[in-house]
Order: sequence, then C-alpha cells, then structure tokens
Amino acid sequence: MRTAWIAGPLLLCLALSSFFGIGLIRSASPTYDEPVHLAAGYTDLVQGRYRLNAMDHPPLGEMWAALPLLGMSLDRFAAHPAWIDAAVYHYGDLFLYHNRISSDVLLAASRSWSLLTWTLLVAWFLMVWSARLEGPPGAWGAAVALGCCVPWFSNAALITTDAPSAALFFAACALFAIPGRSRRTYMLGGTIVGAALAAKFNMILLPPLIVFSLIVDPRAEDARRNRWPRIALAVAVAVVALAAAYRFAYFDLYFRGLSATLSRLAQGRGAYLLGNHSTTGWLWYYPAAVLVKTPLALLLLSGWGLWKAVRQPRGEAAWLLIPPLGYAAVALFSKTQIGYRHVLPIYPFICLWAGLGVADLWRRANPGRALACAMGVWAAVSVAMNHPQHLSYFNEIARGRSEQWLSDSNLDWGQDLPTLARELAARGNPPFVLCYFGSGDPAAYGLRYVPLGILATVTRSGNAVLERGAPVLFAVSETNLVGTYMRDPAVFDWLRSRTPAAIPGGSIWLYDLTQDREGRARLAAMLASLGRLGDADVVGRF
Repeated sequence: MRTAWIAGPLLLCLALSSFFGIGLIRSASPTYDEPVHLAAGYTDLVQGRYRLNAMDHPPLGEMWAALPLLGMSLDRFAAHPAWIDAAVYHYGDLFLYHNRISSDVLLAASRSWSLLTWTLLVAWFLMVWSARLEGPPGAWGAAVALGCCVPWFSNAALITTDAPSAALFFAACALFAIPGRSRRTYMLGGTIVGAALAAKFNMILLPPLIVFSLIVDPRAEDARRNRWPRIALAVAVAVVALAAAYRFAYFDLYFRGLSATLSRLAQGRGAYLLGNHSTTGWLWYYPAAVLVKTPLALLLLSGWGLWKAVRQPRGEAAWLLIPPLGYAAVALFSKTQIGYRHVLPIYPFICLWAGLGVADLWRRANPGRALACAMGVWAAVSVAMNHPQHLSYFNEIARGRSEQWLSDSNLDWGQDLPTLARELAARGNPPFVLCYFGSGDPAAYGLRYVPLGILATVTRSGNAVLERGAPVLFAVSETNLVGTYMRDPAVFDWLRSRTPAAIPGGSIWLYDLTQDREGRARLAAMLASLGRLGDADVVGRF
C-alpha cells in the first residue's frame, strides 16, 4: 500500500469533520455531562485522586479532553463545599462558569482538541484499512463517509467518553486485522485495548470480541501454536495499560466503577421512541435511532459495502463483521436507551463498509462512478442543511418530525441556549418562562427567565419576573415536551396541538401564548403549583 493513497483522503476527511464539528463547537452550550467530564478530567490530571466521577466513567477520556487546560492556571476551588463534598454536578458548574477563564474558551479548547485528535486516530486507521482492501477508491469513499458522518463528528466535538472509546475500539480492531501479526502487533494492540477500557466501561465488550475474531481468523501467520501465547501477552499488556491510567495505586476504582455501572444499567432508565415511553427499552430502539440519525446516503453505501464485506475471505470478514455486529447485538438488550451515542463504536465500521461500497461502484465504470459521486454530494448536502445544529440532525426519513422519534442526547442535550438567546434577542429579550433540560446556565447567555420544571444537574432559580403587558413566551426543551423524564409524561400534551413560534437549534420549542387564553391559564396553573404566584398572576390575566 502506498502512503500517497491515504494522504489525500485523510486530509479531506479531517477538513470535512473539522468544518462541521467546529461549527457545532462554536454554537453549542455545554451538553448535560460536559461540565462534570471537564472538571473531573482536569482535577484528575492535576491532583491524581480520581475523586469526582470514577463510579460513572474511567478517567482516560476525561483527562485527555482536559489536557489543553493545563497551561491556563485555572482555579480548582479546593476549599469550596462542592469539592469537599464531591458534589460532582455542582462542582462541574462551578468549575466551568466561575473560573478565571470564560466557559466559552474552556469548552472550545477542550472540544476542539477532542474533535481533532480522536478524528485523526479513527481517520488514520480507517484510511489504512480501506486502502489495503480496496485501494484509492475505498480510501476516498471512507474519507467522505467519515467526514459527513454526523454521529461521529457531533460526538467527537463534545467532552464525553463516547468518542474516545469508539475511536480506540476501532483502532484496536484495525490493528489486529492486519495480516502477518507479530508480537509487536499484539503488544501495541493490547495497549490500545487497555486504553479503550480506561475510556468507558462499555469497552468491557472489546476484549472478548477481539479474542473471538482472532479465533475465527484462520490466516496462517496466526498458527494455533503461536496464537494463544500472543493473546495472553496482549491481555497482560492491556491490564498494565489500564492500571497505568489509574496510576496503579487506584486500580481498584476500575472494578468498583464497572460494578456500579452494570448495576445502574440493569435497573433501566426512562426512554422515548415514536411517542412511547419505557424504562426497560425496546429491541428496535438502536436500529430505529441509527436509521433516522445517519445520513441516508451513508446508510445505503454502507449497506452495499456490508454485502461486499460478507463476501470477503474469512479472515478479513471476521474483523469487518464480528466486532461491530457483536457490539450492536449486545446493545439491543440494554435497558438504558438514552441515545444512539451508545452504539457509536459501530460508526467507523459503517464508514469502512461505505468505502467498500464506493470501491465496488467505482469498478463499474461511468454509471457506477457517477452514482458514487452523487451519493457523496447527497450526504454532504444533507449534513450541511442542518449546519451547525448537528446534534439535532435527522435524515430525510424523520426530518421535520424529529420530536416524534427520539429525545435526550439523540437531539436535545441542553446544547441550544445560545441559539435560544439569539432568538429572544431578536424579540427584544423579554423575560420568559423556561422549562430546560440540560446543565447550561441560561443566565450566562443573557437569558432573562422564570424557571418551570427545569430538569438540570444543579438548581436554577431564575433571574427575572414576568412583566405585565409583555409577550407571554414559553420555551420548553424537547425532552421535557415529550415527557421523557417527567412524572407525568403527558404534562405538556396541551402544547402539541399548538404551533411553536420558533424551534431554536431544533431542540427547544418556543411558544408565544400572548393571545392564547387557554394556554395562558394552563401555564399560570403550573407556575402557581411551584409557588411562583406573582408570575402566575401575570400570565393568567388575559
């Protein structure tokens, strides 16, 4: 394989991902868990005690995201009660919004670093693998697929543990898929597996998937007499790498955190799909989410490429199919279904399959090449139409009806406070009623709001009162609108028959109830039930 075969596709992939991802970074307030991830990563780096978030996530992805902050001389608030009591969400809010440097700068630095580094890792292994299988057409096809893969870059552009684990999952599989594996390959592969385990607890699935793929792969260079000693070597290296991420002294935290996470997952959590609610989930949740959250052109190309992958020689097919399909099969039975990001590890494989599909079309001369180019343009246009609100992207199957399909991190993760602020600024920035789902601080974006049933990680008491004679505006996050986590899921059904004045960012529904007598009465009753009697009186007087 020539290096020149991957240089151009790699640059194209990085350019597309960076353009779309940076647009998202600049437009989005912190998503639900980003303040905690950022604060935990920074304090883990500078203090090394893994004090804040170890029971929910391993530390590697969080520490990696916080690396750009090390030279900023940030306040750690060591004497604050939130730190002393390990109140993780309150401390995350304090760290992000009350530090020496603005929240926008902190988020932009960490998000941009995460987007660039994890995309570079995935893109490198993706280009190498696709070029090895199908030459330049496969590499170029995979490059466009990843560059226009909204699920990938919209998550890689955030401070979470999803993209780091997905990137390391794919890198490990790509490395072990190389024919002629040496002891060095096993050692490097073991290191990557250990890093994946240190990035997210769901990576506990990676070692058995790799071992099974190694067993299925019959290629001669992995003769049976060499295979098991080398697998044992890779396992030992992975354990050392995982322990190193915990500075060895805190290695027990991994097993405690894994146990706590598995216990939570077994309990289930509120989920929403196509107007239905569940706490145990559906077998078809993730297939449905992938169907509507992935550009259709990418799905079609990857479907064709998947068929080509099945027809590959047995050893190659094992690596193209077993890790992603095995991971997806386990995910189907999860009781915690809050976002398709939990199947993010399959997306680099979807892009790889798309590259196989493009290469097959390219071999069919002019008609096939024209179709391949048209599919690439379709994918890019579909993504660009929603720029920069990529977290709320839905493809043509569900576009315009997204609230009927999914909620939570699939489209509404608290990211659209800046977009809401611009919408209200255009209306004179009046005080309004806000039912927000997320961890952002509305006041930090200049919003003058009265809180109503805010589902946030910290208490938000509001910063305004409603004014007589002013418009009566009510903004509600989509996750709250459909009642995903509400005690009564139908609490806002009365809004569903009303047309919103705007949907800022695609995740917050803004209603103008000024001339709506019934709507004002309902909103006034809800405010009164929360003790906001003065605001209720203003709203109720028509």
